[in-house]
Amino acid sequence: MPHVIVDYSANLEDFEPKLLLLKINTTLVETGYCEALDIKSRAHMDDAVVIGLGVEQQAYVHVKVYLLSGRSQQQKTEIGQKVLDTLRADHVLNHQKITVQSCVELIEMPKQNYFKDVIKPQF
Repeated sequence: MPHVIVDYSANLEDFEPKLLLLKINTTLVETGYCEALDIKSRAHMDDAVVIGLGVEQQAYVHVKVYLLSGRSQQQKTEIGQKVLDTLRADHVLNHQKITVQSCVELIEMPKQNYFKDVIKPQF
């Protein structure tokens, strides 16, 4: 834990989601609240996108960070702000020809409802 899901609009130019995922994972580790091997991240491109009434073409990157319960509000705020700062600093997002809306959503999951096992190779 955490799980990171990045949804992004297909109209982003030269966007490489894996690079952004690596930046987000690094940011999460740097907070000191997450272990690298516990982070699972993935990205999904959204083809059919309408922002507002569709009058102005825009793009978006929406990051959902699923965290297990137990962190203080201060820790959650720090995580969310640092991930947003990572989006703000991204070179590709800053060099688009259209406006890019970037947002981060933290979703807390009760620890008692999360089950995990690590299956190691048998040979």
